[in-house]
This record gives sequence, structure tokens and C-alpha cells, in this order.
Amino acid sequence: MSGLYVHIPFCVKKCGYCDFYSVKLGKDTHLISNFTEKIINEILLKSYLFKNQAVETVYFGGGTPSLLTVKMLEKIFDALNSNFSFADKIECTLEINPEHATDEYFSALKASGFVNRLSTGFQAMDDDGLKYLGRNHSVTDNYRYLDLCRKYGFDNFSVDYIFGYETLTEREVEKSMKFFCEEKIPHISAYSLGIEDNTPFALKLKKGLIHKPDDDFFLRQFSLIHSILEDYGYNHYEISNYSLPDKHSRHNSNYWNFVPYLGFGPSAHSYYNNSRSWNCRSLSLYFEQIDNRELFDEQEILTETDIYNEKIMLGLRTKKGLKLADFPNLMISQFKDYFIVDDGYLKLNLKGWFISDYIISELFA
Repeated sequence: MSGLYVHIPFCVKKCGYCDFYSVKLGKDTHLISNFTEKIINEILLKSYLFKNQAVETVYFGGGTPSLLTVKMLEKIFDALNSNFSFADKIECTLEINPEHATDEYFSALKASGFVNRLSTGFQAMDDDGLKYLGRNHSVTDNYRYLDLCRKYGFDNFSVDYIFGYETLTEREVEKSMKFFCEEKIPHISAYSLGIEDNTPFALKLKKGLIHKPDDDFFLRQFSLIHSILEDYGYNHYEISNYSLPDKHSRHNSNYWNFVPYLGFGPSAHSYYNNSRSWNCRSLSLYFEQIDNRELFDEQEILTETDIYNEKIMLGLRTKKGLKLADFPNLMISQFKDYFIVDDGYLKLNLKGWFISDYIISELFA
């Protein structure tokens, strides 16, 4: 089995926290259509790599995939379907911004039939929070998105939520989580705000225009989200991800389980045959490389140590954890307060998940 990821690199504006590769969509009306043709060419170039793989998931991410028309997205999907071997029950996810949730767009998606899972970035359920985060939509858009999911029969969808920024109160977190639960949202991704280099927030932090809360602030909100969602029957199956029964993200779960995948579009990554490859973070260079029939911008073969470390990193992100028999020499005594052992599996507890980046790096070979 395997997965396919398509990166749509266009945005109307850059959110303050985002470090994913994207370009601002200006007045060039031909840019998106040119991009669509280039990415189809890339699909043709790479199709031979997965000849013996059954594709189980497709994910359209970004950027803002919903800036493309449904017909453009369907054209890309058809190219994937024509050049790869799709499993019978494929999961196809489309990221859609709340402000693009219109009757017209949802009607076209339903009619096309190729998308069976949606993901959207609510990020906050109050307009002050959305303004702080630099989002381009309102809470009203969030409500409309939920109404349209029900109207058009999309019963498998996810919403993203950001916590841990200075103006967000625990009362607002509790209110938002209980709303999500009462609405029976199938999948919730809750991310702590990270301030990455070369983002608008990084510049604001440097200038003292925003402030980063201390770890206790983050931990209280992280624990509150976990407590509420688990009380309502959500499975906290990965550090940032919660789902109702059978509504986990199959595509993202495959990443954590070391399943091969191919990425298409600028900055997209791929993993197969114990190698990692990635495309350039430049739209113009990407166009040029596709025209020159270059498969990847860079590629690295993973050593046994690389694979060992990645299995630790990916496994400890999940509720399942690591099978202890596969890691007999793992030195965990210094972190014993952050682990639990259950049925032969080593797992991080809630406090361990909160500092997982540090713990995992210390366990690397």
C-alpha cells in the first residue's frame, strides 16, 4: 500500500504562523492553469516509481487547494488515477478553507465524486483569535462549512484548531472543544502554536509585538483539550490528532507507520525504497525542473541508523507506541516518569507527549 500527496502552493495571504511553502496568488489568471498542467506532467514522470504499489490514500494539501476549481482538482486526480493502481476503497482528502465553503463549491465537489474526506483550518472559534492568527475568514464561515458538510453528505471531515497563543484563554478552549464534541465533528487536529523561522510571527516576536507563553500555559491547554475530547469518546491516537471511531486520517497514519508515499508539487516530499526525496521550494524553479524532466530537487538514501531513529520518532508520536521487542537497547531510565508499558509496547504518557521532541531526540542512536 502507499499514498500520494499533492501540494497546491497558492494562498491569498500568508498566515502569521505558517512555514509551509506557498506563494501569494496575484492577478496572473494563467498561473493556476499552468501549475495544473505542470503537476500532471510530474505525475507522468513519477508514475513508474510505484508500479507495484496499491495506492490507498490521496491528499490535496497546501497552501490552499480550494483556490483551484473543482474541475482542475478533478483533472489532477484523474491523472493520478490513470497512472497509479488505486485500491478499491481509497481515501481522498481535500483541504478547503472555510471562506471557500459555498453552496457552489460543495455542490461541484459532491457531483465530481472523487473527494470523500475534507479537512479545514478553523484554527479558532472566536473572531479575535482568528484575527490574532492572521486568518482570512470569520467564525461565521466555520459555521457555514459545518452546515454544508451536512447538506452535501460529507460525513468524514476534520477541523484544525490552534492553541497556546497568548490571547487564548482556557475558557475559550473549553467552549470550542465542547462545541466540536456536541457537533460530533469526526476528526479534530489540535496544534500548539509554534513560531517557526522566517514566518510573520517570528518577525513579530523579535520586535516584541507578540509574546510566547511559558510551557505551563501550553501544558494546561493541551491537557484540557485531551481531557474534554476523551470524555466525549474521541480517541487521542497521535499527539495532535483525535477522532471518533473509524474516523482517523488514514493518509497521515500511513506517514507514522512508515508507509511509502509520493509527493507532487513544489516542496513536496516523498519516501520509498528507504530513500527520502523532495522538490524545490520555488514555483518558477519547479516549472523549470518539470520541463527538464527532473524527478526531484534532492534525494537521500536512509542508513540503518536513520531508519531506526525515524521509527522511534514516528512511533512515539502515536498512541500505539513502539514494540519493545524491536528496540531492546532503548535507554529510557532517565525518562521513566514519561513512559508507560502496555502489552509489550512502549508509549509516552500525556506529559511525555508534551515534551516528545526532546525525549525522542535523546533516544536517537
